[in-house]
Amino acid sequence: MPVTPFHYPIAYLTSKLGGNLSLPALIVGSMVPDLEIPFIVLLLGTDVPHRLVLHSLLGAVTAGTLLSIAITVLIYPWLASAIFPIDKRKVKEKCRFTLCLVFSCVLGGISHVMLDVTNHAYNPVFWPFLALNETPSPIVPVIGGEVAASLLVHALMAVLFIGLFANKRRNFWEQLLVV
Repeated sequence: MPVTPFHYPIAYLTSKLGGNLSLPALIVGSMVPDLEIPFIVLLLGTDVPHRLVLHSLLGAVTAGTLLSIAITVLIYPWLASAIFPIDKRKVKEKCRFTLCLVFSCVLGGISHVMLDVTNHAYNPVFWPFLALNETPSPIVPVIGGEVAASLLVHALMAVLFIGLFANKRRNFWEQLLVV
């Protein structure tokens, strides 16, 4: 998986292409699947797959979306305005519960799952319909294996990430986290 913050460029670009989508919901939705990883490691150790329910399409669209909605509506406005110089009212308005916010959370979760397909040898994309190890990536072998695919995806996301942050503009944090 790309380092969790490297899912951000996809969320940002999706919000720009999607018109009325909620950027905060896309950001949260695109990062929520990785919340399961520390719990898996703590509860089951490192000998089991680190990507399970939230890294499947079904898990991303159901549990991932519910978790993303809760985090976007209840935590994101407080956290974003506490850490960054952003007007809390603007963040709260963008994080209001709407169908658009729900759809943005769904898209964010799906984008995470699909990006991870590009750089892991296996993914539980179709879990529970297929076993965790029965969903090989169709992309990783074409790119040259898991190491090459991971390096390529990380490099691409790093360039996009840096490119978005290098573009100085008025209301910098608001533009990157709210609008």
